[in-house]
Amino acid sequence: MNRFMCGYCITIVSTMFWPSLVSLYILPLLIVVVITACRRFPFIAGSLLAIGWFSVFYSLLMSWSTDEYGKALNIEGEIVSLVSSNRDWISVDIVLLGLNSPQIVQSKLRLFWQKPPKVSVGQRWLLTIKPKPKPITSILNQGGFNQQKNFLAKHIIAKGSVISAELIEDSPSYRAQLIAQLKPVLKSYSSGDLILALVSGDKSLISKARWQELRSSGAGHLFAISGLHLSVVSMWLLLLARLILYRLVPINSRRNWLICLLVAGIGAIFYAYLAGFAVSTQRALVMLIGFIVFSAVSRYSSSWERLLYALFIILVIDPLSILSASFWLSFSALAIILLTVSRANAVTSMANATVLTSGAEPDNQLAKQAPSKSYFKPNKIKLYNGLKMFWAVQWRLTIALGIIQAIFFAGTSVTSLLVNMLLVPWFSFVLIPISLLSLVSFMAFTALGLSGYWLFELSALLMEPVVVVLAIVTEFSFSWLVISDELLAVLIVASIGCFLMLNIKNTHWRLVLSVMLLPLIMYGGLRLHSPVINNRWQVHVLDVGQGLAVVIEQNKRAVIYDTGARYGETFSYAERALQPFLVSRGISDVDYLVVSHSDNDHAGGVNYMLASYSSVKVIADFLLKSNTDESSSSSAKTSLRSSSANSSQNKAPNQSQNVSQSQYKNSNKPDKACRPHKLDWQHLQLDFIAPNQPQKGNNGSCVLKVSDDINSLLLTGDIEKQAELALVAEFKDKQLQSRLLIAPHHGSNTSSSAEFIDAVAPELVVFPAGFNNRYGFPKQKVAERYQHRNIPSLTTGLEGQVSIIFNQQSMKVRTYRTDLAPFWYNQVFRFGQMQNPE
Repeated sequence: MNRFMCGYCITIVSTMFWPSLVSLYILPLLIVVVITACRRFPFIAGSLLAIGWFSVFYSLLMSWSTDEYGKALNIEGEIVSLVSSNRDWISVDIVLLGLNSPQIVQSKLRLFWQKPPKVSVGQRWLLTIKPKPKPITSILNQGGFNQQKNFLAKHIIAKGSVISAELIEDSPSYRAQLIAQLKPVLKSYSSGDLILALVSGDKSLISKARWQELRSSGAGHLFAISGLHLSVVSMWLLLLARLILYRLVPINSRRNWLICLLVAGIGAIFYAYLAGFAVSTQRALVMLIGFIVFSAVSRYSSSWERLLYALFIILVIDPLSILSASFWLSFSALAIILLTVSRANAVTSMANATVLTSGAEPDNQLAKQAPSKSYFKPNKIKLYNGLKMFWAVQWRLTIALGIIQAIFFAGTSVTSLLVNMLLVPWFSFVLIPISLLSLVSFMAFTALGLSGYWLFELSALLMEPVVVVLAIVTEFSFSWLVISDELLAVLIVASIGCFLMLNIKNTHWRLVLSVMLLPLIMYGGLRLHSPVINNRWQVHVLDVGQGLAVVIEQNKRAVIYDTGARYGETFSYAERALQPFLVSRGISDVDYLVVSHSDNDHAGGVNYMLASYSSVKVIADFLLKSNTDESSSSSAKTSLRSSSANSSQNKAPNQSQNVSQSQYKNSNKPDKACRPHKLDWQHLQLDFIAPNQPQKGNNGSCVLKVSDDINSLLLTGDIEKQAELALVAEFKDKQLQSRLLIAPHHGSNTSSSAEFIDAVAPELVVFPAGFNNRYGFPKQKVAERYQHRNIPSLTTGLEGQVSIIFNQQSMKVRTYRTDLAPFWYNQVFRFGQMQNPE
């Protein structure tokens, strides 16, 4: 193995866990050391090169900046993706061109366009845009979709709104033209969305419900063009070219074989082009071309060597690809396949060696001695070995990729093994070749000016069994297994332990490694028995933009105070942040949902939570919508991290809502109104202290104090000075005093009066305010009031999720960006200045 490339690849992969990147000032020193150490210490040289190149690549990507985000900018760009549409809004991704582009690295912008003209991929526009105050910084919570990491992986460095636009060139690529021709044809088929993804890599027709089917069944990889697809295409082209050439033009030289390899390579490259050269496609293409080249020059290369070449080339071209889930799924899958095949080959070689050393005839010699059985026995053995190998690969892929899938998507498909056993052969030998043959025929008919609407009839017919399998699997309630972070950790440890135990023959070491199974056994034992009530409870203030959502956790149960906002029909912070957080924490029981008041930024996700947790008791002062909205219910049941990733793209800018009684026709009363009363919950006291009477507006917010014998939390919603002073006058003798205060009204100037702060006397205040929010919360004067009293403060928009752990007399504070995931790609990115990752 090439030690230089090994050092480079290992170091690039390790950047996933770096808190910061190295300074560019030491780059000259790194270059000198790399040149010096390249011959004697290739691993170190490769590692140092990776450190330098990663920092340079990142700096080039983020080099585009402006003076102030509020100013309009004139840019030139090419549309590379139509992301989503929402009523009269669309969002598109463009590549910066001309003077705006960093040239070496393609930087992209995500633009929101109101009432746009007809746009398509490949068009070049001269745009006047207004940059967003939040470039790529997004909300960050445990379990939630990390949009800013996703943006970096896609090279998206900023967001903006289109003010005006002028089309300067409309010459889309051949792929874009072909997809535009295919869409109206395939829309007429019920499985047209899947056919389009299979033949061109375009997934724009796949609905959210279909994505849910693919995820639940574990069949999503079959529609992401990768190694399986390119290998099938190359194999069929190689066999076809060989059949034609060796029959029509037989020759003793290697010319025909080289032509066959060339045809297979060209076919794979064209298919990869149709797929848009995605990460998984790039990896497979590099490996396949490497195999073809090595075969052409008669040079032996192991599969592991080709995998290393593919990994090295991709990480040189785009080191930020390590931030995408597809990178990890793609390379992990291939590594597992190679490991399985190499182990099987090793076993076969050992068996043959045993036969030879024992003096017995090998199978092929026995076959020669028995001509009557010479045909059947070898084929039976090949078939048996092939099926055995297929099974070994599939169950290993199911376990390993299931864990990787759980890391990124908070769950895994438990039916993927059965589904892949059924569908992989169907795709390899039937569906992929027939679908691509239909595509080639369609391209030929279109070029001749003929109609090709009927050419995909057979492909659609062959896709129907796949649709049926997906539908059946999705009906099973157990098809998608939700996995908490805690369970995921013990599963990873147990899997590593099992792998090592199976590959180490020493009995003593196996006994030692069996200790790695103990966390899983202990976890299972604790889940079977009711947890013991303890004095440790936690408060999680989630990062939900300019809104509020607080989770009080005790013994894997929860009380929720507010849900964050909802925008339009597709975007809800309850779906994107709140429910994924509960899943990651392993919380399946939500006992109470307290809704402070009816403002959208506090109550927007109420209906979603009611659809997800039907047994929750609601405490609120306004009527709630009936839990019969099918769209809400279905999306709530199917939402996890992956659906959050999709829905996060559909938010229209500057869209606001207010949740009021008049919006609801079939309204239900909450279980209890927010009047002064007390509840005992998990050995904690929930003390509802205001309002005394229903009241509209911010001052009618439900005020809740949560406490044990030592620690306390005060939740105030959006109360303002008038309500604060009323509380101070009503409650004396330190009844308002709390160790933790969630700042009233997000830190508005109308709240956090001096009298109220003195009465509460918190040790910590948390401002639930979005990063660079348009209101400027928390206001500077308000923050200074707390600072003058030596009260530390945290803001969710800057820190991400803020978690406070109460354990008897201690109060530990953990934030997402500093403690839970302190990695360089989770830093706050500010517009108008190049982000320095050092």
